[in-house]
Amino acid sequence: MSIDKKNKFMIKRNLTVRYFILLVCIALSASMVASEKNSTGLILTDKAAKQINSSLGKYSIFDYSYKRLVKTVNAEMRKGIKVPVPKDPAGGYTHNIHKQNYITMCGAGQLYKITGDTKYAEYIKSMLFMYANMFPHLGLHPVEKSYARGKLFWQQLNDANWLVYTSQAYDCVRSYLSDSEKELIENQLLIPYANFLSVENIHVFNRIHNHAVWAAAAVGMTGYAIGNNELVERALYGVKQEGNNDPKGFLSQIDLLFSPDGYYTEGPYYQRYSMLPFIMFAQAIDNNNPDLKIFQYRDQILKKAVLATLQMTDTEGKFFPLNDAVKNMSFKSPELINALDIIYNAFPKEKELLSIAKLQRMVMISDAGLKVAQDIEKGLEVPFEWKSMELRDGAEGDQGAIGILRGSNDKYGTCIVMDYASQGMGHGHFDRLGFMMYDDRNEVISEYGAARYVNIKSKHGGRYLPENDTWSKQTVAHNTLVIDQKSQFNGKLKVAEKYASEHWFFYAEDEKFQIVSAKENNAYGSPKVQRTIALINDKDLSRNPIVVDIINVQAENIHTYDLPYYYQGQTLYTNAEYKTNTTSRSNMGSDSGYQHLWEEGKGQTSNSCYQQMWMTGRKFYTYTTENHKNDEIYFMRIGAMDPEFSLRNEPAFMIRRTCESSSCFASTIEIHGKNDFNTELVRDQMGQVTNIRTIQNDINYTVIEIELNLKTKVILAIANSDNASSTNHSVMVDGKAYEWKGPYNLFK
Repeated sequence: MSIDKKNKFMIKRNLTVRYFILLVCIALSASMVASEKNSTGLILTDKAAKQINSSLGKYSIFDYSYKRLVKTVNAEMRKGIKVPVPKDPAGGYTHNIHKQNYITMCGAGQLYKITGDTKYAEYIKSMLFMYANMFPHLGLHPVEKSYARGKLFWQQLNDANWLVYTSQAYDCVRSYLSDSEKELIENQLLIPYANFLSVENIHVFNRIHNHAVWAAAAVGMTGYAIGNNELVERALYGVKQEGNNDPKGFLSQIDLLFSPDGYYTEGPYYQRYSMLPFIMFAQAIDNNNPDLKIFQYRDQILKKAVLATLQMTDTEGKFFPLNDAVKNMSFKSPELINALDIIYNAFPKEKELLSIAKLQRMVMISDAGLKVAQDIEKGLEVPFEWKSMELRDGAEGDQGAIGILRGSNDKYGTCIVMDYASQGMGHGHFDRLGFMMYDDRNEVISEYGAARYVNIKSKHGGRYLPENDTWSKQTVAHNTLVIDQKSQFNGKLKVAEKYASEHWFFYAEDEKFQIVSAKENNAYGSPKVQRTIALINDKDLSRNPIVVDIINVQAENIHTYDLPYYYQGQTLYTNAEYKTNTTSRSNMGSDSGYQHLWEEGKGQTSNSCYQQMWMTGRKFYTYTTENHKNDEIYFMRIGAMDPEFSLRNEPAFMIRRTCESSSCFASTIEIHGKNDFNTELVRDQMGQVTNIRTIQNDINYTVIEIELNLKTKVILAIANSDNASSTNHSVMVDGKAYEWKGPYNLFK
């Protein structure tokens, strides 16, 4: 999908830089002739290859990475060369063979350049000959499941992957080949493949999207590898179209896909995936055209992007599963290993990256990887600081944000993530104002991510499953408010892409009290929703950390409000009077994701508050929410209407509120206690929060009172109509005046 129109022309602010780059490229054209290739190198330079050869045996992390590469490449080479005619979808035999081929070729090229052993060069040459003989006869891939079918793969994205890696392999062995061999490979394979990915498929190549990032990197890196400046300029600036002056090409991708904070609009999972073409092509640019100063471009945005990607990981280093994310992918992925090494080499003052590299336990085989290994061996690393931060979305930073609250700089501490960003293009979910929670190495309040099994053929060829649309993208699949059992924007992507949530305030300067608030004014039609989440970690108030969750709905008409929470762990206690469906069960609805939820029980509470406690890992978590007269409690489990057993059967509970227009959901989640599995000693099984109530809620103010069993009361006041830090506020509640300055205040 195209980006928001108001962002499409922000590239003008980089116009001077872009003209400078264009002039430099033109100046360099005279010295870069298609038939000649300088000896600098694409990623692995000649100088770096010599340094690596003389450094083997000196740096443990590099030696481990190098030996692993040798072992893997040699094992694949012993299997012989297979270049089958493409026929299978993702995860199928031919798909996997062609993917393994480009990985092996790239590794073999590195080993040839470092060792000079011609067996690696001969292997690459033989394989490229086979591809060169086959490519001219290939039509589009027979699997018709993509808007842009590839040649070797079912979608062009994978073809771009192939060319990014293969261009590196060819670069490493080009000097080994005769002129006739180079001519054959370049004219029958590399140049036609680059043309296929660009001028023959402009609708893909000129998009502002991760598919186009990969295509630009593939074409540009091929251009550098063969000395073809036309391909390089095409990659940098896109394919020119008469009457179309929209931003396009690699530099436009950098301009428009990243916010000023380095957040990539499709979310952290795709930010991780896109880091490889962004950073690898940038390294090729820097090696061949250092005058372009690509790593300084747009205020060092690529460095910011890598740092932001690392910050968007949980207590185990796994990426926050926002949008179409496949869970359990971490910063140990190859993309982040390469990106971290290259960025550290470009910015060696960022010593905290070395501590992440030690956790990754791998480096890339290049001068960048060698630099990381050398500085780790010298003991230069400093701890990576896991920060509370707001990462703005949108090229200008005005399309909402992701708010991250951390209880400490320790990555195993409590972490809250609130999503109030833009739609995230085609990979976005209808999950505005959703949140997730991590603590003590565990996911506590979980985000589902995507319904997909990547490259597993038996699950729809590794593509997104039908349940990704019917479940994962629907609002009820997330920890956010559902109104009238319909998804936000009625599940219409084109409408959702026009709007973003509104940042209201963010404060994280004090570890004892952090808070984030945002509004969603478009996703639900006429109702306006504001969500505020605070993390209280003040031992003077409570011995336990407390998460405060407030959802303020302003609406003119009566609605049904559902607020689901998906938690990891086992329920231990609830104060509701409920009935469970022990012999049979039905689903919660017929559409908008409700069809995939089993109703396992239903209840109500006669108390002023509903409480539920569960155990995740070694700790206890107690949810407390203010109870309204007609509130119902549903106990649910994912997995209904799932004929192929594709969905994870995870538990959830949901508060349903009916017969109200404007309303307020005021809740807390308290972290307490510990279960020692070795000694079987259990402490602090019960939390301290005994009551929570809304004492004022209207268009101007929301005031919440939290009562602890130590007879302590905490008042959280929020200004809903004025978020200026200089504004003075005053409200009278229960005969008592509360006065404060700024958009919020915590009265202890």
